[in-house]
Amino acid sequence: MSQLIVPVSMEEIIQRYDAKEESFDEFAIGGELNAARVALIDPSGEDDLGAWAEVLAFALSTGSHENPWNSYFGPLGSGTHADGKTFYSPDIAGTPPPTIDHWAARARSLKHPFLRARYADLAWEMSGLIGKRKRDVDDARIAIDAYLAAIPRMAEDHNQVQFAIRALDLAVLIGDKDRSDQARAELMDLHRSSMRNKGGLWWYTVDRLLEDKKAGVTDVERAELFANLESVVTTGSNAGDPANFNPHEAQDAAERLIRYYGRLGEFGDVKRLYKAVGSSFEHFAGNADPMLAAVLLQTATDAYHKAGLKEERDRTRIMMQEKIGAAGENLLAFERKIEIPRDDMEKFVDLIVVDDLATTFVHIAREFLLSRAALEQQVRQSLKEAPLMAHIPATIMADNHVAAKIGSVEDDPFGRVMHQTNFAFQFTRGWLAQAIRRLFEKHEVLPEHFAGWVNRHGLFDDMSLLLEGLRAWEREDHVKAAHVLVPQVEHALRKIADDLGVPVTKAHPAVSEASVVIGMGEILHNEKIAEVLGPDVTLHLQALYTDPRGMNLRNQIAHGLVDAGQFHWHLGNLIVHSLLILGLWKEFGAKPKK
Repeated sequence: MSQLIVPVSMEEIIQRYDAKEESFDEFAIGGELNAARVALIDPSGEDDLGAWAEVLAFALSTGSHENPWNSYFGPLGSGTHADGKTFYSPDIAGTPPPTIDHWAARARSLKHPFLRARYADLAWEMSGLIGKRKRDVDDARIAIDAYLAAIPRMAEDHNQVQFAIRALDLAVLIGDKDRSDQARAELMDLHRSSMRNKGGLWWYTVDRLLEDKKAGVTDVERAELFANLESVVTTGSNAGDPANFNPHEAQDAAERLIRYYGRLGEFGDVKRLYKAVGSSFEHFAGNADPMLAAVLLQTATDAYHKAGLKEERDRTRIMMQEKIGAAGENLLAFERKIEIPRDDMEKFVDLIVVDDLATTFVHIAREFLLSRAALEQQVRQSLKEAPLMAHIPATIMADNHVAAKIGSVEDDPFGRVMHQTNFAFQFTRGWLAQAIRRLFEKHEVLPEHFAGWVNRHGLFDDMSLLLEGLRAWEREDHVKAAHVLVPQVEHALRKIADDLGVPVTKAHPAVSEASVVIGMGEILHNEKIAEVLGPDVTLHLQALYTDPRGMNLRNQIAHGLVDAGQFHWHLGNLIVHSLLILGLWKEFGAKPKK
């Protein structure tokens, strides 16, 4: 059996953090441990395993991540090798089983509650995956108690709430009522603090406590939570109080209350809440530019419609149509050539994300748009750099069939270009993510900003579903975002086809005298549409959505061939980026021939 020995330099780091009084997180200690591991010179096998056990303990993510192991802890990211196989970073594959014993011992020997909680939770959660053994319930108990003890020592409100929720989850899982009550009480205290300080984290606690019947929420606590939601709606929708006016927060609280009142049949309250949302977004739109106002008015129109307020609905719909027209009158094309040093991420992001939001959208759309010419050059270059592989045909296998065949570079150059797009999409992962992160930081953008940009050429008469998908993407609900937004991409392309005079329906293949709409693949392979969109946009959308030699996302999702773990942040970013491209389709493409 493999033995673990923690190198002295790394043990010193663990002990130093164990003695800390000030707050720290997994990123701080993880960064030091990783640097110390890199600095090791010719470590023995035991030292190398011990070093890996410590680095892995703090490198695993507990946030919104890909979930290949169906566990609380997951990788920070993933990628694809040249052979098409997925790899994860970090990956638990090959981690020796004694790592679990090591983590469990750490949880019992260290003093700092954060470290005790982390190690105990790892030992509990990863026992089956790494240790190949049953879980030890004492690990869960230690983790619960340590998480609760660590809360006062964490500086960030988000970490405090995360710890309380994890403690409650574990207590409910092992059926420990006393610990469940302790964790729930701590979570309620954090919720009350958030409400007093207007910290904006109320939805974490509300959703966790109201959605799980096993959490043991009392009638008094439930009444308090609903009263808090009502106060958020009242405050956030009050246009007479500019300092606290927040229609998005009011909408979030209202949606939760609407579900509750709907189940009770309290339809008067449902109508009241929808009306509050509609009026707050209508007021918000009054102070926005036409592009953003049109999207805000879509939300107001939807809310009034659900409230049964026909007059208000018709008024805001007319206003929305006027705003869309006004936005279209002032469209500008932005041109800027950017030379990007690939070894300098910060410089790259500074070049992409600038003070003007519209220009930033253009930069992101342009920078991450695939270049057909560049891909063709890469394929030609493979004849020189990898001549054997360039001449061997390839077969892309799905679960139970051949998805596509790719000939040699000489026989099937376009097939090779299309397959090359998979590597191009993977290469952009970190760059696109950092650009989007900086975009949110610099401009404090809302889903409405994205929707307004996407609709700057009037591709959507109704933006409700577009907004739903973008909101899901913003809150990292990648499953919902993909399933909602991909059909909206198809809707937008069909609108482009219709604007160009291309038929958007065809005869039904089986039902006489009936018609069906054309799909995304047919649209993108239409010569007139491809000519107008231009070679880069056409290739990009084909590769992302409809070609089996590319990602084929539209067809994979439509036929239920994508596993839940494959819906992750990069997939969402690629979809949203494609929507930004559609916001510029007239500027990117060529003029249609008359």
